[in-house]
Amino acid sequence: MPQGMKISRARRSFLKAVGITAAAFAGTAGSYKPAAAKHDEENGSCFLRGTRIRTADGYRPIETLSVGDRVAAHFAGQAPITDISSFTLSRTGPAGTWGGAARPVRVKRGALGENLPAADICLTASHAVFMDGFLVPVGNLVNGTSIVLEMAEGHDTLDFFHVELRSHDVLDAEGAACESRREPGAQACVPLLGFHGGRNELRSRLRSMASIVVDRRQPLDVIRDDLEERGLQLARAA
Repeated sequence: MPQGMKISRARRSFLKAVGITAAAFAGTAGSYKPAAAKHDEENGSCFLRGTRIRTADGYRPIETLSVGDRVAAHFAGQAPITDISSFTLSRTGPAGTWGGAARPVRVKRGALGENLPAADICLTASHAVFMDGFLVPVGNLVNGTSIVLEMAEGHDTLDFFHVELRSHDVLDAEGAACESRREPGAQACVPLLGFHGGRNELRSRLRSMASIVVDRRQPLDVIRDDLEERGLQLARAA
């Protein structure tokens, strides 16, 4: 990697570390802890209404799917849906914000790779995406450019849908690899990475800062850093 890109990563991580520390002192950190998120009706692996899922018959909006329909699964091939359900997320708090592990996150077109996803998708923050052999809650990957907190202005409610298979797997949502619903406590199909709150995220940023001298970043640090750099490149090209 060119030295200039390393310096840019270190500078970006320094600013993020300052922000995390400031939030901790202000008492606003810890309101969302993706890795500890529950997989239930309001905090699970959920897709926004309209998200297109790849099926045996091509891509279909998630709300049109039914039990028994076959979807493209990364490990099981064409797998039948065993359960599909939905819930409605409402704004909360005095400012009318979206909060908690179910807060919506928009993954913009191309954020995860070339044409991945092929169109913007919106997931709950605890919903994990499949990257480099790991599952990572998308809330851990918010970078302010290509992966952003969805404000959904003009909407007071949003409808989200779960897709459950016989065993936990990875679905194709507009080309992006996203997990299917996982029962609470069930084994994930691949290792699940997460920051477990502000302290671990701060340590991650410090490792990224130090990588300009010696690179001891962990897999989640690298995934996050690579997607941040990609987001900046997409923003500059826009």
